[in-house]
Amino acid sequence: MTLQFASVRNLRVAVMPLVLAFGTLVMNSKQCIGADKSPSMAQFIKISAPSSGDLAPNGSFYYIDDPDGVYQLFRKSTPTDASKLLTRFQDGIGGYSLSDDGAWIVIGASIGGDEQNDLYLLDTKTDKIEPLLVDRETVFGSVIWRPDSKAFAYRANKDSKNDFYVYVYDLESRASKCVHDKSGYFFPADFSPDQSRLMVGKYNSSTYSQLFEVDLKSGLAREVTPTDEQCSFSPEGYLADGKTFLVGTNHRGDLRTLRKLELATGMLTPVAPEFDQHEVDGVAMSRDRTLAAIMLNEDGYRTMHLRALPDFKPVDGPPCKKGIIGNVRLRGDDVLYRVESSNDPGVIFKWSRTDPKSAPVAMTEAELQGIDLARFSLPELIRYKSFDGLKVPAFLYTPKGYEKGKAIPFIVSFHGGPESQFRPGLVRSFQYFLSRGFGVMAPNVRGSSGYGKRYLEMDNYKKRMDSVRDGVQAAQWLVDNGYSKPKMVAAYGGSYGGFMVVATITQAPELFGAACDVVGIVNFKTFLERTKAYRRKLREVEYGPLTDPEFLESISPIRLVDRIETPILIAHGRNDPRVPVHEAEQLHEALKKRNQDSELLIFEDEGHGFRKEENRVEFYQRLADFFESKLNLEATESATNSG
Repeated sequence: MTLQFASVRNLRVAVMPLVLAFGTLVMNSKQCIGADKSPSMAQFIKISAPSSGDLAPNGSFYYIDDPDGVYQLFRKSTPTDASKLLTRFQDGIGGYSLSDDGAWIVIGASIGGDEQNDLYLLDTKTDKIEPLLVDRETVFGSVIWRPDSKAFAYRANKDSKNDFYVYVYDLESRASKCVHDKSGYFFPADFSPDQSRLMVGKYNSSTYSQLFEVDLKSGLAREVTPTDEQCSFSPEGYLADGKTFLVGTNHRGDLRTLRKLELATGMLTPVAPEFDQHEVDGVAMSRDRTLAAIMLNEDGYRTMHLRALPDFKPVDGPPCKKGIIGNVRLRGDDVLYRVESSNDPGVIFKWSRTDPKSAPVAMTEAELQGIDLARFSLPELIRYKSFDGLKVPAFLYTPKGYEKGKAIPFIVSFHGGPESQFRPGLVRSFQYFLSRGFGVMAPNVRGSSGYGKRYLEMDNYKKRMDSVRDGVQAAQWLVDNGYSKPKMVAAYGGSYGGFMVVATITQAPELFGAACDVVGIVNFKTFLERTKAYRRKLREVEYGPLTDPEFLESISPIRLVDRIETPILIAHGRNDPRVPVHEAEQLHEALKKRNQDSELLIFEDEGHGFRKEENRVEFYQRLADFFESKLNLEATESATNSG
């Protein structure tokens, strides 16, 4: 059955969300709110909560945690038992996948953040780990177990560095067989209940993906998704009859909604009208395919809805507060889930359907570093008008006791992607800076996911700078509405968000008093030339092709470096396979030549983001010091008054 490869990308501070740190505040604000007595930056960053939990049929509970600073796999026999450390990889693990019978676990692990995951096999009876697929020149991933737990499917670019083929690994023979070798970014999605077929997805872009069904005996593959338009089909899994497949799709519509795909005819039918008002955010199914949990994206929050299969009749579920529901696993009569919010890192709970009135059992415990999370600020969802009248959704955080109309230092945080979405989970750095008197605004500029296909495509190719204008308008809105003042606003972002940072400070240098670019793009031509080959075509669809170098130059903020007058901290990982470190180095070098205020911080053992706790703490503290020195309230007010 479908089993998502549990990945640290969904953990609390991994990859793009992890680097959302901002500066400390100035003496005036500290005196106002008593921030000098607040917990340290390191304490906030070390708030931890295990994630990626799963239950084996024998009741063993597996999860990922990083008590020693890197992500490793752990097991508990019961909720009250002591945890056992199962992996000891130097750079931690990238994820794991538990077989249906609980006998085996495939573990993915890379070196130094390079995302070149090798695959290892753990025997849960002996806890012995053996290397299965180890090749430092190949990327392995998307592990999907066959229902009999004797084989699993995966993707790899071993035979073509530009493409991902799909393979099936047999445990008995310890051998792989390529079952789909077409050009493109393919990945396994689900085995049919009778194990004779494998659904394979092809990702072309954020709004165009296809599904192909492979007959594992004959090797023949056929496209099963409609071809009348280019749209998105996200695979959710076979239903028990093996004739119907669940998909999330925006076919002939705008929102990604849940549909049943009849494999023989290609016909798409709705499953329930209540699921068509919001984008579907994923589906978890029980191993016997009699129960499904449908997650919906409701203005950035995620809700869970249990339905009996195949008729999708409502089923009572566990009590869930408002937040971002994740880690959903349906295991026998048990439902695993966690709810993360802006003041809760998220504990994994187990709730029994056989005793629905009983309270959920906490399977994990958060490490709060002695900090009272109840004092954390919750965001307000706002919508501001951009340059063309588009209403851009954003989450607005203000410190406790904030008086509306009082100008305070603010940080505008841009998410990565760009096909991503800021969602109001616990961002530790946000809460640290809120405790120091800062405000934070996290806009979902055009091109963000979660708001439909039209919104998602509003920044593609020639429309790239429209999203930058949305970013500038976010800062302008803060000034126009009295939340802040020019030069009291900081820009921060990672990856595509890093591009947004550098682009906005070239377009509106008068607004921003400080900036931080983390693993960001500054030159689209050099970025596309140097990013990993298997990513290049996908990125060209979004940003423009290398065959159009004039346009790529026109949207590259490096060409406008003379306009930069904002002090900027640039941070990157040496082993970044997505946005190579050359992007950071060329920006820093260009700014140095102009004697512009710029600092460069490179972590030699990191990639696209900072995974190791010691590196995260160092980065956040550096950024706090940087912003504190640049966004000095007294100096800013003096300059504003004199101007």
